[in-house]
Amino acid sequence: MKKAICIAVTGVILIASVCVNALASSQSAGGTAAEHTVNRYVIKSESGRLVVYKSGEDTPFMTTETFSNHLPKSDAEKLERGVEVEGEQSLRKTLEDYCS
Repeated sequence: MKKAICIAVTGVILIASVCVNALASSQSAGGTAAEHTVNRYVIKSESGRLVVYKSGEDTPFMTTETFSNHLPKSDAEKLERGVEVEGEQSLRKTLEDYCS
C-alpha cells in the first residue's frame, strides 16, 4: 500500500513539474502567440513621396520626406506598384535604403 501511494505521489509531482516547466518555457519565449505576429507593410510612391501602409489598410501608417523622383528609375517603378516588406526591422532597413 505504501508503495502504491509513493508511486502515485511521484506521478503527481512529475506531472506538476512538466506543467510548470512548459509554462515557464512559454513565458520566457515571449508569452502568447499574439505577441509574435509579424506585421506586413507596403511601401508606395504617392504624390512623389514614399508612403507606408500596413498590409490590408487604406490609411497611411507613415509618410516619409523621401521623394521618389530622387530614386533610381527601377526603384521608382517598383514603388509605383508597391513594395511589400515583412516586419518592422525589414521596414526600417528598406526605408533606410531608399532614404540614403
